[in-house]
Amino acid sequence: MAENPVLLCYDGSDDARSALGRAAELFAGRSGVVLSIWEHGWSSLSVSWPDADSLQSLEEAAEKNAAESAAEGVQLAAAAGLSAEPVSRLARGPVWQAILDVAGEYDAAAIVLGRRGLGGIKSMLLGSVSNAVVHHSDRPVVVIPRGDA
Repeated sequence: MAENPVLLCYDGSDDARSALGRAAELFAGRSGVVLSIWEHGWSSLSVSWPDADSLQSLEEAAEKNAAESAAEGVQLAAAAGLSAEPVSRLARGPVWQAILDVAGEYDAAAIVLGRRGLGGIKSMLLGSVSNAVVHHSDRPVVVIPRGDA
């Protein structure tokens, strides 16, 4: 019987790279799923609303970037000795919820993610994906602090 995979959240940041390296040490021999979440391309627009063609291009670019990020994460995991498959998903709500949804879909043994290190007021105002995952998850969550690996 195969063991449940570890869900490795990866967004291409230094924190995510560090978390992948540390996860490879902690979960050596277990399979993984490298998850990269993408949001609607228009979600970050603040100046003007694009036309339909531009909106479609933004969506395609966001999806493509997430797929490339997941593939990059798989390569980094493999270099660190962890076998994983890439998965990219659209967050149809909060990013933390998308992470939990994928963890449930794969029945992940644990969720591993890096921490951005936002502190004080920034953390209160912006919220924290890792904090939300920890508080809402029904499975173990490993949050790798900045620069730990």
